[in-house]
Amino acid sequence: MYRLPPAASGPEFRALLDYWIARFPKESPGQLPGRQHIDPADLPARYLAQLLLLDVVAAPPRRFRFRVAGTAFAAIIGRDVTGLHYDELGGTPDRTAPVAKALDLIVDHGAPVFVEGPLTLPSDDFFWVKRLGLPLARDGRNVDMVLGLWLAQRKSRTDLAREAAVHPDGPGPQLLERI
Repeated sequence: MYRLPPAASGPEFRALLDYWIARFPKESPGQLPGRQHIDPADLPARYLAQLLLLDVVAAPPRRFRFRVAGTAFAAIIGRDVTGLHYDELGGTPDRTAPVAKALDLIVDHGAPVFVEGPLTLPSDDFFWVKRLGLPLARDGRNVDMVLGLWLAQRKSRTDLAREAAVHPDGPGPQLLERI
């Protein structure tokens, strides 16, 4: 079991985390679930638009390729990103670094990570995004995919400036605490 941080208190994050935990292979305790254990049809339909599935491309440098990106993600980004690498989306390093670090933490630790901050790409709609990333490992050990859920909220320029003043580099990725 893992504890979500207070900022991830929405039912969507708890539902995905519980679903992922329930997919741990019973025949191999201590091993991570893999893509073969995940069926998006088992999740509430209202979450599918916010789901992401990324392949870990291990060849140095490590990269992350979008295998699946929910329709709400494509709507905010302005295009379908299937097949693109995360680093091909654009955006400035100050906005992309927290998500890139979160993805690396997921792979390096084989553990869930939560990260929140401004939308990776600059937007006139002033989105604040909360993201939960979960490791998947076909062999139970080596993370080869990341299952993610993201929720975008509109915030005013004032609210975003206030967040930036409190956390100039964003709150930073948080490994979920195992309980």
